[in-house]
Amino acid sequence: MDPNFVPQHFSLAFVYQDMGKYDLWIEELKKSAALNHDPEEAAITEEVAKAYARSGFRAANAKDAELRERLAKRRYVDPGVIAFDYAVIGDKEQAFAWLEKAYAEKAGTLQYVKIAHPLDGLRSDPRYVNLLQRMGLPQ
Repeated sequence: MDPNFVPQHFSLAFVYQDMGKYDLWIEELKKSAALNHDPEEAAITEEVAKAYARSGFRAANAKDAELRERLAKRRYVDPGVIAFDYAVIGDKEQAFAWLEKAYAEKAGTLQYVKIAHPLDGLRSDPRYVNLLQRMGLPQ
């Protein structure tokens, strides 16, 4: 495999997140941002890493959501990414608001809606079931 393939590092970051290996999650996010040559993404990753070092995983996701919302005012950000952050920190209202935005935009992250671990806390909510129905997916 190409060690400089950005999507590989980005995907691996979220595998580590799902496994609870948050130090490796941050490390892979940093690699992804550096290889992507996107200064805004690199700045977000640095702030997320600082929040993680100071206050832990949930604080890092809250910081990520905050910074990506700001970035979304200037350029496209997949709303599903923000929804996943809010789901991780337990803010169901914001998670569903951003999932609805993702649905309206047919965002790429929706392909993971049935398997993404950050959404586990939403699966019993009728809004999640409704979203799956509208997407034509079985519950």
